[in-house]
Amino acid sequence: MDFDLYSSDNDEESSEMSLGVCGSSGSSDDDDSTSLFGIGTSHSESNKESHRSEGDVHGKVPVLLTAEDFLHTVFTSEEEAYNAYKEFAWTRGFGVCKGDVGRVDGVLVRRDIFCHRQGTRSDKHYDRPERVREERLESRTDCKAKLKIYYDVHDNVWRVRKIIDEHNHDMAPAEFCNLLPSHRKMSDGDKAQVNSMKQFGIPTSKIMAYMAGQSGGYSMLRFTKRDLYNYVHSQRRARILDGDAAATISYLEGKANADLMSVARYTTTVDNRLGSLFWVDGIMKSDYELFGDVLAFDATYRGNKYKKPLVVFSGTNHHRQTCIFGFALLQDEEVRTYKWVLLNLLDVMGQRRPNLVPKPTRFSVVVRMCC
Repeated sequence: MDFDLYSSDNDEESSEMSLGVCGSSGSSDDDDSTSLFGIGTSHSESNKESHRSEGDVHGKVPVLLTAEDFLHTVFTSEEEAYNAYKEFAWTRGFGVCKGDVGRVDGVLVRRDIFCHRQGTRSDKHYDRPERVREERLESRTDCKAKLKIYYDVHDNVWRVRKIIDEHNHDMAPAEFCNLLPSHRKMSDGDKAQVNSMKQFGIPTSKIMAYMAGQSGGYSMLRFTKRDLYNYVHSQRRARILDGDAAATISYLEGKANADLMSVARYTTTVDNRLGSLFWVDGIMKSDYELFGDVLAFDATYRGNKYKKPLVVFSGTNHHRQTCIFGFALLQDEEVRTYKWVLLNLLDVMGQRRPNLVPKPTRFSVVVRMCC
């Protein structure tokens, strides 16, 4: 069905519409209709408004049962309208996504909310001979169902301009609605429970199984296993975001206080970030003093998440076992950076130079110059 507040058949409103037009009244305040918030109950407009206000106070979303209900409902914010349409979509078996917007002087005055199957996949994705993986199944069917809302500046509320409730695809069964992207969300209570269980070292897979059993089955959860893993990963990254370099330096400083022979040196970039890092502990210095005649080192090709070359200085002891002389995490692979590392290695090792550096590389000139 296609419900429109206006008699005009024009479906596309321009984003440059004046605020005065947006404020025009589009619904009758005296119209008594069937229940907007309950089943089989008649409400006057005043009762509807008081019920909606009560729902706002308690942070609840109005439950709208039919598409017509949206035409007679006002919302205090654009987000409240989106949440109401999302709950309506949940009961019907489809998902929603935010779409086109209209702004006046940078202020949001119009928003379109579409069915999650609106639009079609771009043609360029169907003509890719270099594709290795099999294409994903097409999920969009160019569905025209949508909700169009606008901001009424006279009453400081959001009103519904038009709602289209005709879909060209099958609706999802009730037991699978929680898998639709717009309905998959971890509540604050779920997140708090996950955080508490992770603090005690419980594996993420066990947390998922426990929460599913607590809710009465996996179908009762409003998030998937992938959502849970993504949340745990985001929390782990948040704990070290912009603090991992400081935490590493703090750890090395603490280790130097416990081991007086430990040394850590680093550089910073122009934007005050960690550049190159070099560290050696007491055991490494002792091994170099005994077995440092032959020094071997190589750099991994940025195989870590920081995309920085990791240099490992190593040698062989009298049992033909590999011993480590030091580590360095480099800013780049420039000659000046390797020169800085080698000069620091010599300084920390008391200017003792190795007799042999096997397998010369493109940095052999730097090695001969420094060692």
